[in-house]
Amino acid sequence: MSDPTGNLDSRLLETYLAVCDSGSMTAAAKRLGLSQGAISQQIARLENMLSLSLLERHGRHLQLTPAGRSLRFHARRVIDELRECERAMHTFANISYPVISVGILDTLGKNLMSTLVQTLEPLVEQIQIRASVNYNHIEELHNGTVDVMITAYTFDPAEYDVYPLVDEPLVLLAPKGSVQNRNNVDLEDLASRLPMIRFANARRPMRKLADDYLLKRGITASRSIETDQSTSVLVSLKERQGFAIVSPFMLLDSLFDPATIDVFTLPPPGPVRRINLVTRPGRFADIPSNLAANCRRHLRREIETQITPHLNNAPRPQILEQD
Repeated sequence: MSDPTGNLDSRLLETYLAVCDSGSMTAAAKRLGLSQGAISQQIARLENMLSLSLLERHGRHLQLTPAGRSLRFHARRVIDELRECERAMHTFANISYPVISVGILDTLGKNLMSTLVQTLEPLVEQIQIRASVNYNHIEELHNGTVDVMITAYTFDPAEYDVYPLVDEPLVLLAPKGSVQNRNNVDLEDLASRLPMIRFANARRPMRKLADDYLLKRGITASRSIETDQSTSVLVSLKERQGFAIVSPFMLLDSLFDPATIDVFTLPPPGPVRRINLVTRPGRFADIPSNLAANCRRHLRREIETQITPHLNNAPRPQILEQD
């Protein structure tokens, strides 16, 4: 039976289009930063409201019904018109920007992409997002190659607008079963048996934190595997080629497999990496603060739903608010 009090709204239509474009509710949930249950509830509400079946499940895949295909066509037109309306009104308010370029560290690039786009799209004609391995965050923000940076590098708040996002205690990843005592990890023994998988450039904050941590504990990783990609770290771990000290946000990567990789708390005091959103002051009104707030909300959901279940007793990342 339909819901006579229900009304189509842009949020429902955007959720529906995300499911259509992604091909599954799980993928749509990740894209929108919501839980799969929330997506399922919104689709059920939409079907109930219209008294129509819009999606049919075939194995793991969803297929649109004829009514579903028609709704997709009209929904896309409605959302496009709404966005065009928003752009026009922002232009009258003199807050439209032709281009904003965003740089982001690779461990968060895939995860925050949708939040960046959703926040900036109504305000910016062209969005440029550089989510790749990069060791020149300071230089690129200083010379204007990028306008906004989500980074673990340290910037002087006297010269830049700095919006804290999260403090993340680094974690130890090791091949399944390679550490016998979970409550008392013997790093020296582990380093004697396995190479350390580390990031190649010593300037990279996570590499420096890991190296300094081992140095303070008097542990030498005599053998190492060096790479520029976080995905390569996970592949090496799955192949039982070494251990790594990394960001817990790497657990969001599709290559992380808890059946083959164990997650451990580092013997205290463990290293902590701070991630900030940074921009040059006075250029983009309240866009950076709004972007930071949306990134915090998205990361909080990911920490609670996707990361914490794998951490066991390891400390979880802590979302930070603007001072």
